[in-house]
Amino acid sequence: MYCKHFGFSEKPFGITPQPQFLYMTPGHREALATLLYGINERRGFIAMVGDAGTGKTILLRAAMERLDKTTCSVFIFNSEMAFEQVLLLMLDELHLLKPNENMNKLQAVKRLTKFAIKLFARGGNLVIIIDEAQNFSRQTLENFRLISNLETNQHKLIQIVLAGQLELGQKLDAYALGSFVQRISLKRYIKPMSRSDTNAYLDHHLTMANYKGPPIFNSRARQLIWQHSLGVPRKINILCDNALLIAYGMDKKKVVPAIIREAMEDLSFSPPRKKRKTRAWPLAWKNAARA
Repeated sequence: MYCKHFGFSEKPFGITPQPQFLYMTPGHREALATLLYGINERRGFIAMVGDAGTGKTILLRAAMERLDKTTCSVFIFNSEMAFEQVLLLMLDELHLLKPNENMNKLQAVKRLTKFAIKLFARGGNLVIIIDEAQNFSRQTLENFRLISNLETNQHKLIQIVLAGQLELGQKLDAYALGSFVQRISLKRYIKPMSRSDTNAYLDHHLTMANYKGPPIFNSRARQLIWQHSLGVPRKINILCDNALLIAYGMDKKKVVPAIIREAMEDLSFSPPRKKRKTRAWPLAWKNAARA
């Protein structure tokens, strides 16, 4: 809606993860390198933990884009399912499940095992990438450990990446999962961005959206963005998207602190502290709203 107003080729601050917009802080760069190394070197279990919105999903997708053609990958993002359902979903993603076919846990594991062995014999690799893994029960995590037992004398035949919020780290640290944690060969923690990284993140996203004009966010506006978001990419995107929309509604080409504060207020569930002036939305938008 506001792309033409600012001269963007696309929205610079999207809500859904977009690998082409990935900004690599040193921590993100290290995490991506760890993912690729762990998968390619057949290290078995890899864990990546970070708070909500710190960029875990976009890192997972970036890693998948960088895998070679001999690697078969399965991406699981619905971690609310029982282990048996996850198994069937994996088989379906690998085209190992016939239409309307159902099977029990043992049958599913056998079929997955057979596929992994054949793939390894051809020089291939199998990786199962699980997002939001903090939602899995301890029993489900233990079941994944049993799958990871499939190995040769030197290599794991199935690589498993577990990514999740801080609760995942707490579960993995629990005593009951001690034997599970010992199987995790690589672990990384994704931290929020620093203030300097946040500034570079803003510039990177504007560049990726092919913005050619003068600075949109002044230094004070950038400071407010960092203070509000605490360096969490998802919060930055939501705040900046709303701020750009407000600036567009006011027919402004720069986002000043007052606009950032208004966006912060809009994103709050608390009532406004004072009555605000009605925004002068562009005529084209008003007409579109009436249509």
